[in-house]
Amino acid sequence: MICTISTAADIRVQSQRWTIKPGEAAWVPGGVAHSVSAGQPPMFQSIYIRPDLITNLQLPETVVPISTFLGELISRLAGHYHGQEDATTYPHLVQLVLSELRNFGKHRLSLPMPSNPRLHRICQTLTDDPGNRRTLAEWASLTGASRRRLERIFQNETGMSFSEWRQLRRIQAAAPLLRAGRPVQQVAWTVGYDSPSAFSAMFHKVTGIVPTALRSAVAVSAVDDHVFARDRLT
Repeated sequence: MICTISTAADIRVQSQRWTIKPGEAAWVPGGVAHSVSAGQPPMFQSIYIRPDLITNLQLPETVVPISTFLGELISRLAGHYHGQEDATTYPHLVQLVLSELRNFGKHRLSLPMPSNPRLHRICQTLTDDPGNRRTLAEWASLTGASRRRLERIFQNETGMSFSEWRQLRRIQAAAPLLRAGRPVQQVAWTVGYDSPSAFSAMFHKVTGIVPTALRSAVAVSAVDDHVFARDRLT
């Protein structure tokens, strides 16, 4: 996990690119190639966690929110690496960090937002209104840019296509509605699908479960952990 300290950092993970700010971290599973760069020091802090210690946290590479408390714990662990902390506190800090990490599944994970002003406005609209059905070509016409150019910039800045991003945003918006007991058909229409069957198929493809399964506590945990498994979209 890579956390910024006081300045933004650019993270490249395979074909994806994120800019993380203080209060955010990049979660990168073991064995996944990545690189980090920042404009000025101090740049970032990283912690490496044995997989067997967090078997319940099977996230894909993504951006996650970091609480002030967790950020301070990570800084204290970094202090141990530099010999600045009492060695007897290390195991206690580790247990606290692991406890905080296990709560990640309870947070809403972040979709990457493009920095391009046109695309940022489009994504903000879709964040506020996930049922918006404008195509990228229609957005391009409204913003005075070509569809192909917007698609290229979107891919470069978020690591995914516009359609992938919108699908994930719709699934993200649908999950709390389903948990609240709303009918699948109603939720499908709310997040921009004409057909409940098409919505159910996409929901299952992205999360690995059917929408009605969110009514059970076990399934709620599953979708929180897997709703952003972007590799399922391909």
